[in-house]
Amino acid sequence: MFKKEYVASYLKWGFLSALAFCIPMFIFLSSEDFVSTWLLFLGNAIVMVVIGAYMLALNKSKGENASTQTMVAAGHIATIVGIIISCIVAAIALPMFIPDIFSGGKSDGALVNAPSQTGTGKTNGLIFILFMCATVGNFCFGSFASFMIPYTARKNQTKDRKSEVLNN
Repeated sequence: MFKKEYVASYLKWGFLSALAFCIPMFIFLSSEDFVSTWLLFLGNAIVMVVIGAYMLALNKSKGENASTQTMVAAGHIATIVGIIISCIVAAIALPMFIPDIFSGGKSDGALVNAPSQTGTGKTNGLIFILFMCATVGNFCFGSFASFMIPYTARKNQTKDRKSEVLNN
């Protein structure tokens, strides 16, 4: 369905967006305090900047007149690759930062001062918050960049070329 020439760029920019999310995520996991959840949202915002940079780089490589459909599709594919990598890294990092996450009883790495709405589970909603930011947050921020940049970055706004990413 997708052209093979773009796969390397999807993986590269998806990896960069995952790295952009994972750095604040590691800082959040090491703090063990609910007050630091803003770091996860900072990671989502950095993902948006990375996907926006990908859109601009893709447009520049096509002579600043890339197809809008091409850039939107490429941005979403890179966002989804970044989400998959972020979730894999989060699943590996959780047992490293909270070793007793799979043992019985309350975890020592539970969020401190967590509000009651976050859940009363083993970690006071830490796993839920982490994976919701890694999936829904990254998708929303990455999609925002994928939709906004292609419509504003093109040099010629009057005509649109046929998509180069999708084999129609």
